[in-house]
Amino acid sequence: MRKTRKKVLLFAAETAYGVDAIDAGETATALLGRNVTITPMAGDNTSLDYDDGTLGNSPEVATEIYGTVEVEVDWAGSGAAGTATKYAPLLQACLRGQNITADTSVAHAIDDTSEASLTLYFHYDGVLHALLGARGTFKLNATAKQFPTLTFTFTGLFVKPTVAAMPAADFAGWQKPLKVGVEYSACTLGGQAVKLISLDYDQANTVNHAEYVGFEEVQITDFAPTGKIVLEAASLGEFDPFTAAKDGTEMAFEFTHGVAGNQVSWASSRVQLGRPTYGDQDGTLTYELPLIPISNVDTLTNA
Repeated sequence: MRKTRKKVLLFAAETAYGVDAIDAGETATALLGRNVTITPMAGDNTSLDYDDGTLGNSPEVATEIYGTVEVEVDWAGSGAAGTATKYAPLLQACLRGQNITADTSVAHAIDDTSEASLTLYFHYDGVLHALLGARGTFKLNATAKQFPTLTFTFTGLFVKPTVAAMPAADFAGWQKPLKVGVEYSACTLGGQAVKLISLDYDQANTVNHAEYVGFEEVQITDFAPTGKIVLEAASLGEFDPFTAAKDGTEMAFEFTHGVAGNQVSWASSRVQLGRPTYGDQDGTLTYELPLIPISNVDTLTNA
């Protein structure tokens, strides 16, 4: 009997696209995540639709095969200022660059020229599913009284599964998350502190599996980030989201969370607010606001 919970996900950055980096000797990192799921054979089948004098289904042939993996990771720091997090290569394979600033912080800004890709090894109780040339997209969530998370979805080139023993996974270097709240978190909108209840961000990369004669690649062809924030509704004199939404006002947004060495942030100098709606948080009036990141200037940072 194979058991559902016996699964381990390993990854390594590729130096040549679609070439198995782990098999080539690159160090594989064991991913400390949750809710790891795999679609081992995504893609399309095409019916042959023969006119053979019979009713019912015609035989089908698989005309496109690729794999997808989704995993949720704690959004936490690296443990030391100026050191990249263990999940940094995942961000790089989602169209993010990496810049270490004076040994104090590591910034991941959108880089639409990025060609980074991953080899993923998904061990599932005796069976190894490998995805090569994996690229993807991610979502960010930070909600009060919960742990902030990054949820990654990767698409990779299909490799036929094989029998393989579960590896010994080393999760050293992954940091414990800190809850979102008054002790560790701060948020500003337009330079003013706000009482943030939740932040959601979706980079929404367009990820395509392309296959031509002599060519197969997972490509990121576009991105259209979306977001949403929920705030306690201050008096209209303090904060007027209706006018901001009506006028299309651009402003800065920054959410910072954690402590030195285990601190993360998401910030943009250019966001707009969508049309506000009212909500309720334990009897307190709230604003639910679409957050529209403009251009490619938003940045994830750990410090």
